[in-house]
Amino acid sequence: MMNSVLKTFVVSVGVLSIATAMSGCIVQNLGQTVEQTVKGDYFLQSDQPKRGRESFRVEVEENPDSHLAHYYYGRFLLQGEEPELALNHLSRAQALSPEKAEYQFWLGVAYGATGNIDKEEACYRAALDLDKNHLQTLIYLGHNQFAQKQYIDALHYYYQALDIWPSSPSALYNRALILHILGRTPEERVAWLDYLERYPSGAKARQAADYVNMTGDFNFRNHIVGATVVTLEKIRFEPFTAELSSASYDSLHVIGEVFQDMQRGTLQVVVFQKNNKALAKDRALAVRRFLLAEFPQIKTGQIGVSWFAEPQRLSINKKKLSIDESVNFFVTE
Repeated sequence: MMNSVLKTFVVSVGVLSIATAMSGCIVQNLGQTVEQTVKGDYFLQSDQPKRGRESFRVEVEENPDSHLAHYYYGRFLLQGEEPELALNHLSRAQALSPEKAEYQFWLGVAYGATGNIDKEEACYRAALDLDKNHLQTLIYLGHNQFAQKQYIDALHYYYQALDIWPSSPSALYNRALILHILGRTPEERVAWLDYLERYPSGAKARQAADYVNMTGDFNFRNHIVGATVVTLEKIRFEPFTAELSSASYDSLHVIGEVFQDMQRGTLQVVVFQKNNKALAKDRALAVRRFLLAEFPQIKTGQIGVSWFAEPQRLSINKKKLSIDESVNFFVTE
């Protein structure tokens, strides 16, 4: 007895045979479509824009009425930073196959690359008319509205995109930035933390940490370690003790690795604990013990510790801030 996969194959072959008997053009067009799609996606995914561009330049010459040939050629022209020429071919692809939301979307991208944000917006809206859940369109329409300072509309599209892809980095970051602009501080704080929990490193993370600190939240902090700015989640301890929480091990490993790679200077561990100097001291020593145990290449004399029974005072973008308990890191020569 044939299994279901084999049955499907037999049925498919039978249908294809009938189609072949009816019209050789159907099979020829199907083969051309499959070939162009496979080839186009391969060059896009393997980041070979020059090979893709040349291949689809030939395809357009040989098949001027192929929407796929114009579509992929337009995509590769966009990658080659030739938006005006890309616009011509993406427009042709859209005209040949107007039911495709993907074509409307990329036509919008091309208009955006030429600076025509009104036509860019119109294309994105047309794409959503065809497919209301087209993820890229939702994100890019959010960007388009953000650029036009239509902040409420931009938020609307970012929220829709995040319903589909909760980890979209640009939608997460821009959502938080818009909430900052609008002064919606409680929502802004949550939005920055959502971003940082998913993307805790890099330039955007450093900016996000500063923004969330300005809301009065210090679950993430930037630390200047030599020439490197490191974004770390707050160093935590078990309540009322100097026992490090396992949730902080990853952050401490980041600090240890960065300092170990520097191979110079002294890593300073400074603990602030309002009105409890003894606890501040014990916590500073606990951090040093952990780093020395995890990074045997670092010597005891390379980690300095200090502690204070007062809040840490700092300034971010000229805003004065105070943290009742914190662990701060920096490097001295």
